[in-house]
Amino acid sequence: MTIKEIIEKIVIIIFIILAIIIGYQIIKSIFGGTWTTENIIIAGMGMILTGLFVMVGFLMNQSKSIGVLEERTKNIGESLTKLGSDFKEHLREKHKSY
Repeated sequence: MTIKEIIEKIVIIIFIILAIIIGYQIIKSIFGGTWTTENIIIAGMGMILTGLFVMVGFLMNQSKSIGVLEERTKNIGESLTKLGSDFKEHLREKHKSY
C-alpha cells in the first residue's frame, strides 16, 4: 500500500466518522439536544469540504486511468494502421508475381 492510498483511506474514514457524528448531532438537536444551528451548519460545511477532498482524489485517479487508456488506444490505432499498410504491401507484391 502506498502513502497516497493510505491517505485516501484515512480521508474516507474521517468523512464517514464526520457523517456519523453530524447525523447523531442533528437527531439529538431535533429532540432538544446540545448543538445549536450554527454548529450544525459549520459541521456540515466541514463535511462538504472533506467530501471534496475524497472526490478530488477519485477524479485524479480516474484521469490517470483515462490517460493510460487513451495512450493504449492510440498505440492500438497505430498498430492497426501499420498492419493495414503491411497487408496492402503484401497484396501488391502478390499481384506483381502473377
